[in-house]
Amino acid sequence: MPVDQFLHEFMPPLPSDPKLPKLSNYKGHFNKMPVVKLENDMYKPFIDLIQCAKHDLIPGYKLVNTAHSYDKDMGDGRKIKPDPSMYKASVDTSSKRTQFGELELHFELKPDTYSDPFDDPASAKVDRTTHKFDASPGKRSNARSQLIHYVTEWCSRQHRRFAFTVFVGDPYVRFIRWDRAGAIVSEKFNYREDSRPLIQFLWRFSHRDDVTRGKDPTVRRANPQEVKLAHEHLSEWDPKAERPVVVFEVPGEDGRVREFIAWGSVSRPCSLTGRCTRAYPVYERASGKRYFLNDTWRAYDLAQEAHILRELQAAGVEHVPPFVCGGDLPDAVTMTDLYVPDDDDKAQSGDGGDKPGNSEAPKKHEPLRPKRNAPWRCGSNWRRVTQRFHHRFVVDFIGKHLNQFANSKQLMQVVSDAFKAHQQAYQRCKIIHRDISSNNILIDDTGRGILNDWDLAKHESELAKGRRHERTGTWEFMSCLLLTSHHSIHTIQDDMESFVHIVLYHALRYLPHNQPLRIVYIMDGLFHDQNLLPDGSYLGGEGKKSMFITDAFVGPDLQFSPEPLHGWMRWAFAAVRQWINRVNPAPANHDNALSFGAAHLKGASLPTPPAAATPSTADCVLHDHNAMAAIFDYALSLEWPNDDRPIDALATQASAQAAHPKNSSKRSLASGEVGGDDSERGSKRSKTSLSAPAPRQNAESSRRTSARLQTRRSKTTGSGRV
Repeated sequence: MPVDQFLHEFMPPLPSDPKLPKLSNYKGHFNKMPVVKLENDMYKPFIDLIQCAKHDLIPGYKLVNTAHSYDKDMGDGRKIKPDPSMYKASVDTSSKRTQFGELELHFELKPDTYSDPFDDPASAKVDRTTHKFDASPGKRSNARSQLIHYVTEWCSRQHRRFAFTVFVGDPYVRFIRWDRAGAIVSEKFNYREDSRPLIQFLWRFSHRDDVTRGKDPTVRRANPQEVKLAHEHLSEWDPKAERPVVVFEVPGEDGRVREFIAWGSVSRPCSLTGRCTRAYPVYERASGKRYFLNDTWRAYDLAQEAHILRELQAAGVEHVPPFVCGGDLPDAVTMTDLYVPDDDDKAQSGDGGDKPGNSEAPKKHEPLRPKRNAPWRCGSNWRRVTQRFHHRFVVDFIGKHLNQFANSKQLMQVVSDAFKAHQQAYQRCKIIHRDISSNNILIDDTGRGILNDWDLAKHESELAKGRRHERTGTWEFMSCLLLTSHHSIHTIQDDMESFVHIVLYHALRYLPHNQPLRIVYIMDGLFHDQNLLPDGSYLGGEGKKSMFITDAFVGPDLQFSPEPLHGWMRWAFAAVRQWINRVNPAPANHDNALSFGAAHLKGASLPTPPAAATPSTADCVLHDHNAMAAIFDYALSLEWPNDDRPIDALATQASAQAAHPKNSSKRSLASGEVGGDDSERGSKRSKTSLSAPAPRQNAESSRRTSARLQTRRSKTTGSGRV
């Protein structure tokens, strides 16, 4: 974006702006910067040119050299040290110079242009639709990852709708505006030859209110009394690192705003773009009750989860979180998407989100068409830039993770309850969940199951309207047919297969079976099978499919010691195998393949193989929920052991490997294969899409991505859930 347009769009002058301080050379002010070879030598002179005894370009703020001080409140052991950081003047930086929780404006300084993360077209004659703006070689790619790394942490620690970065690659400067849909980057300008754009930006920025600088106006710091209440009622979830107590505003069912106090989160954003979900146990002062709050950025073509939960509750669907209040927040929508063309799929199909005619959506948000002139735009593929609305809601349920089941029978009971919620949602409302995963099945305080996270759910009638590149779910538990892209529309059978994978995953990892020495091999082959294609998309699922068809990885003799579990598993394998053969039968030309050259084989007479029988949909036990629901009930009616408490087989092998490193396998369990299920958890995990980066290679990914997530945590945030 041209610099003048960037300033006009995002930081325009206001009549209330005071006059700039007098400078000896306004246009060439930053030409006083010494030309240096080391980045470290840039910091002090740059800070002095912005703020010194003679002038102050950022009144009310201070610019602090944080390049040698990491944030002590990271909480995960990482030592992030950004370049000069701008804070409000009132922030105490005497003992903590780097504080992402207080950061107002991010700077990144480089002594030359070799680390510029972007590459402007050389001239106006360059075809911008084919120009590669995101420079890739070496330092340039690393610098871009570094920027995203810092801003991801910044926006994770604060409640923001957008944020700004000033990038200096001497003698050039760029401005960047980040939001949950992507980033707008200005053209570079020579700040030595013309310092005015940088001075104007800094001066205007320092005279804007919190909302104009990107802060979320519906979240505030708690007062002392609210802090006391948080410590009394939310100490069970106190954060590992220092975090402020905050108060969320949530739209109430009666039109009035309700306030909820939050302290420690059980899920935080691990990517810069996408859904960026936060989840908190919260306390409401007015009612004196604890609840659970979800805060997320939903894609335009997905219905509000609050509306889905309302509809399920009205239909009497069991084993779902009781809805309290919430919805889309006013005037909280991304802007990056307004500068890209309409998605072709969106234009053809319309959105599947909240719109007139959706009975569950009394309040609509239609996708906004681009309203900004963007002839400067580079590239041609915009399918990952998705408009997002800020969505927040509260439910009357705080659950435990599925891996905290007490014994094998409770595991099956909890999953069975979640299955019944899925069944009732479909039969009564024609809603399909589309993200059946272990993190979305929780245990309530009575030991029963709750199917959570309906954020990707859609009515069956809307699925055919979805984008062609959309594929949703959590990688480890997605159906093999979705992963191999044999069909594009998400069906109830895909979700039913996901329930099978959830039981299998937890049985293999936590319960006794006869394949303990092959656990890593099995888990990798089934749950982490993925291949990167040249177009950046990922395919997988062949391991799962082979398991169902030929007992690959698990072998024909896999035996679980709880007999009801073993019987249920064999039935489920057969049911999924039958459905795979129905949806993806062997091609007809395979039957005649052996006829090639038959007449020329001396003395050979090759019979034509009989055509493989393909079951009809009605003949498949998974054509609806009823058979699997009955098998769950039957299995639970049998005798189960009471003392088979879960033992993490992966953690056990990791400990053994650490004790005997010479005998360890090439693939290190201790370096990422294990660790808790919940490193960045909770209810938000490694969702993926056809075009999205694959999840982390750990036992159960901590990165959740939605249908069109842009960034890969391992490359952008150091964890590298989207």
